[in-house]
Amino acid sequence: MNKEQVRQIIKAHLEEGETECRWCFAVDMQRIEGKVIATYNYPDSTLVHLSCPRCGGEFTLYIQAWAEPYLEDRILTLHPELEDKITDDLIGEVNDHMWPEYEGCRV
Repeated sequence: MNKEQVRQIIKAHLEEGETECRWCFAVDMQRIEGKVIATYNYPDSTLVHLSCPRCGGEFTLYIQAWAEPYLEDRILTLHPELEDKITDDLIGEVNDHMWPEYEGCRV
């Protein structure tokens, strides 16, 4: 492969390869879709455990996410006076504080 082909494969893997086997990609740049073994949901994230049908390797996908009702419960536990006063702007502000590296990225 020439340098441009390598760049294109890496770009495609980064854009769409979250569930592709990172082992096959790292070793010989093969883009192999992983098969879901299990999904684990937590209050602030989800972990997806995958395996590769080609090499047998296992890997995980980490997704930062939570349900809005869970976040509202946290706010109301700390500030019960905000009952019926939680706005989209407040939810957005708290989201920005959870992971400041993504601040301003919300729609």
